Amino acid sequence: MAKKVILSKKPTSNIISDTKIFGDFVKHKRTSLGLSLEETAALCNVNHLTLKKLENGNEGTRLSTALKISKMLGLKTFVE
Repeated sequence: MAKKVILSKKPTSNIISDTKIFGDFVKHKRTSLGLSLEETAALCNVNHLTLKKLENGNEGTRLSTALKISKMLGLKTFVE
């Protein structure tokens, strides 16, 4: 039986000012889609530990990897 995915809280602001907030958006989108870490990592072709670190706000994730994951989840990233 598949593990139930619990919806995480949506960040209160649409402004990404640090890696933690970015990770919160990624986690919220993933959980709103009902996807586990492992499922999402497989879809994005990344290690599940990389995804976990990104969601936790660790700063070691490459920008290209972070953008690839957000794009695969349907998050829009833009600069003003």
